[in-house]
Amino acid sequence: MMLTAIWLLPMVGAAFIAFMPPRFAKWLGVVVALAALVVAADVAFSFAPGYRGYQFSESLPWIPQMRIFYRLGVDGISLWLVVLNAFLTVIAILATPISTRNVSRFVALLLAMSAGLAGVFMATDLVLFYVFWEAMLIPAYFLLWIFGEGERPGRAAVKFVLYTLAGSLLMLVGVIGEYVFTGKQTFDLATLATLAPSPSIQFGLFFVFALAFAIKTPLFPFHSWLPDAYMAAPTPLLVTFAGVMGKAGAYGFLRIAVPLFPEPVGWWDWRWVVPVLAVAAIIWGALMAIAQRDMKLLVAYSSVSHMGFIVLGIFAYNVQGQQGAVVQMVNHGLIISALFLLVAWISDRVGTRDRSAMAGLATRMPVMAGVFFVVTLAALGLPGLNSFVGEFMTLLGAWQRAPLLAVFGSIGLVLAPVYMLRLFQGVMQGIPAGPVPRSDIYTGQLVLLAPLVLLMFAIGLYPNVLTNLMTSLGQSGLAR
Repeated sequence: MMLTAIWLLPMVGAAFIAFMPPRFAKWLGVVVALAALVVAADVAFSFAPGYRGYQFSESLPWIPQMRIFYRLGVDGISLWLVVLNAFLTVIAILATPISTRNVSRFVALLLAMSAGLAGVFMATDLVLFYVFWEAMLIPAYFLLWIFGEGERPGRAAVKFVLYTLAGSLLMLVGVIGEYVFTGKQTFDLATLATLAPSPSIQFGLFFVFALAFAIKTPLFPFHSWLPDAYMAAPTPLLVTFAGVMGKAGAYGFLRIAVPLFPEPVGWWDWRWVVPVLAVAAIIWGALMAIAQRDMKLLVAYSSVSHMGFIVLGIFAYNVQGQQGAVVQMVNHGLIISALFLLVAWISDRVGTRDRSAMAGLATRMPVMAGVFFVVTLAALGLPGLNSFVGEFMTLLGAWQRAPLLAVFGSIGLVLAPVYMLRLFQGVMQGIPAGPVPRSDIYTGQLVLLAPLVLLMFAIGLYPNVLTNLMTSLGQSGLAR
């Protein structure tokens, strides 16, 4: 029952923490999140490389009349996402100030969202996957609506829920359709991968699932909810919102859309549409990031661009591209979390997020500048740091399928240094100008960033730690 513990611990903890005094809520939340991380780490250390199938499987009858089961399992695709979710939940709660309004409920909702995300990554029953998918969206909506920042957080929350609700309804249609058109036999994902319906039916089912996952990723042009949501989200929420939740959409592509619908219909291969949109996301997100003056909005659009690399790797339809996509999901989670934390702490010290209103902060905040520089280099894909490995593998996989996709996708590699170095150099270098920061980075904040930075180096230097376990896959595995 180790996998059940990974999602049940934060869910039960959330129920208690929601009604606790604020001074205890945060630290009990940290304890609960750490407990879930310990269990997830134990699963990772006990994971057997090379085993074909799901490991640590759990199965209980749920609605046996309709062949719906409570099925959990992890393989080389989902393992690292489960660990990433547990790890970033700890970081998010530690980054939450005790002075946060209604901090008890804030921490409780963070834990509830983490529980839903863990379930998404571990569910091996299609109906259970859908239930956890919905479960992760509910606390995310309330976090945006109740704790959102800016002028109109309610508008951002409504926009987020309308987009995701549309995607969820489409997914529900796909779940029902998959059950009907495969003979009403099962909802087990591994079995469904062997029961593909006719190509014409596959097209319709692929369309509804892909649209739901494209909205959540988000993929161009379904990304318009993201800037508003990220601008409204408080920084601790962004650690898991941007660091993990977007991966749920990409994971859905890899776990459901690719293996369950392998055949094109007639003369039109719909499997080319998604990688073209991924390349568009890479370029559009990068160009929009270059145009931004608000540091938070710049990082938000950079996330759109980097998620495009992940989707491009998935739809390379080869092991190299899809392994690179999984590696890049982990990399993006670490980098985007660190960037949002740094941007929030810098703006808190100088009183603005306008990068053109400040300069020369490195002489006043040397430690902050040093950490920011390392994270900037990771974000732009410097060799030796983690993002380089994932982006290189996804582009190499794309090249094997269609060199033109890789050529246009590599434009993102050229544009990333432009917006990231403009951000760093404009804020940290030059003649000091603008507001004088109150202080350098605090010791506690430096300690919070340390594991993120260390993992950027570790994955960049030893990516095989991640890729070696990706040879252990469920029956709906890579490059089917």
